[in-house]
Amino acid sequence: MVLVATVASAVIGCAAARTRTEGGAILVPAKRYRIVPPPGWERIESDADLAFRRPALDAGLMAHGTCEGKTPRRTLPVLVRHLRFGLRDVRDLDEAPVELAGQRGVRSRFTARLDGVPVAVGAVTVQGRGCVYDLVVVAPPERLPAVAEDFERFTASFRLTEPAP
Repeated sequence: MVLVATVASAVIGCAAARTRTEGGAILVPAKRYRIVPPPGWERIESDADLAFRRPALDAGLMAHGTCEGKTPRRTLPVLVRHLRFGLRDVRDLDEAPVELAGQRGVRSRFTARLDGVPVAVGAVTVQGRGCVYDLVVVAPPERLPAVAEDFERFTASFRLTEPAP
């Protein structure tokens, strides 16, 4: 699962957060969010808070919150650009406003090359409660449609929680 781990490191680049499971949801208390992985996805180690893979499709899902430091003052379109750092030949970029968990955000889709390998990326970036949250799916371009429904379920399950005590 080199593709998923490589993209997770390129996109996120931060240490994973501590989590706990409640029902089918995984909570990331320090970053005040919860998310439910779709059935059939295996959790993997990653620099992201949470990462999952579907080995047969060489696809990955990631969730990550950046909450350190000052509240981000940059606009969402600028914050979304960090998802493309380390990628080459970005094409077919499509971005649109979205609301998720009551927070405004940007949905983006694009294809690119990472270390010479073609990838397709779908992402939702939202800003709320002093954090920026990225939900990402990555797969070989021809396999992205096979995981699109799972990514929709993944993003729809995202909820903000109360601050950690």
